[in-house]
Amino acid sequence: MSRDARPEGFSRRHRFSTRGAFGPVLRGSRKLRGRLAIMHVVPAPSQASRLGVALTRRLVPAALDRNRVKRLAREVFRRHAVKRSGLDCVIALRERFDAAQTPALRDEIRELFDQAARLR
Repeated sequence: MSRDARPEGFSRRHRFSTRGAFGPVLRGSRKLRGRLAIMHVVPAPSQASRLGVALTRRLVPAALDRNRVKRLAREVFRRHAVKRSGLDCVIALRERFDAAQTPALRDEIRELFDQAARLR
């Protein structure tokens, strides 16, 4: 089975290929705001949506927590319908991350993806 055949996979076509490639998305005009996170959204050049996670050491000082947030965002994305809607999405945090916020952050990211899917 090829990687593209997995319905819940996170293949290379759903990622930004190079460092800084999601800069144009961050400069785009459409932003979906939540209490903990903000998601920048622009139409993708292809049919497949792409996901980027922009985290800074100032908001998420521990590498363990930065990796946890990235893993969480990828998990929600790969199971969500927005994956097939043709949008480029970049998620960034609005405030300092605390590990106790993980379930709330997961729910908020899911809600932001719901809003993005309704845009399409």
